[in-house]
Amino acid sequence: MHLIASFTVIAAVLLAGCASQDPLYKGVAAGTGKHLVYRDTAGKVIRQFDYPDDAICRRVETLAGRTARCQETPASGFQARATLRYNPPGMLVQGHYADMARCRADTGVMSAGVELINPCTTQ
Repeated sequence: MHLIASFTVIAAVLLAGCASQDPLYKGVAAGTGKHLVYRDTAGKVIRQFDYPDDAICRRVETLAGRTARCQETPASGFQARATLRYNPPGMLVQGHYADMARCRADTGVMSAGVELINPCTTQ
């Protein structure tokens, strides 16, 4: 009986682990690199933020949710960009967006501690 209970617990843990994997990043571990790339449910890039280093990117990645991963190399296919300042510490971050509409929507209202330095322009 104890063996059946142990097997049931192990099976539940394995199933939960498999069910929680994000299909956008299937087989991809937590990211490394300074480019935090967001993808939509189809896997297309929608935005990217370029952080000064890998450590900052990984900290933000943990808060960003399942649609974002840090990458060593920048993604491609962006049509607009904007520059943001994170206060504190006064860090400038370049944002890249799929298109001008996405850039304007994302930068129209900024979160507390984030300031739009250079508005949306084409890349």
